[in-house]
Amino acid sequence: PPPVHGGNNALDCCLRTRDKPIPLRIVRDYRLQLVQDGCDIPAAVFITTRDKKLCAPLQAPWVIRLQEKLDSSFSRKV
Repeated sequence: PPPVHGGNNALDCCLRTRDKPIPLRIVRDYRLQLVQDGCDIPAAVFITTRDKKLCAPLQAPWVIRLQEKLDSSFSRKV
């Protein structure tokens, strides 16, 4: 059968988020995923020191705290 090309208009979107807190020590940076950017769900996308992307719910208190710690620990690159 021919290859399926559905995933090639690849926006790198999270399809689900995890509720388990991510330790600060393994996170290098983060970005926000928004519905208006073409993704199905809003999420905070944390990039680990090993370049993995971990998706978390935007409104969770631990997510907000982790974003604040990252923002204050270094000036974010825009």
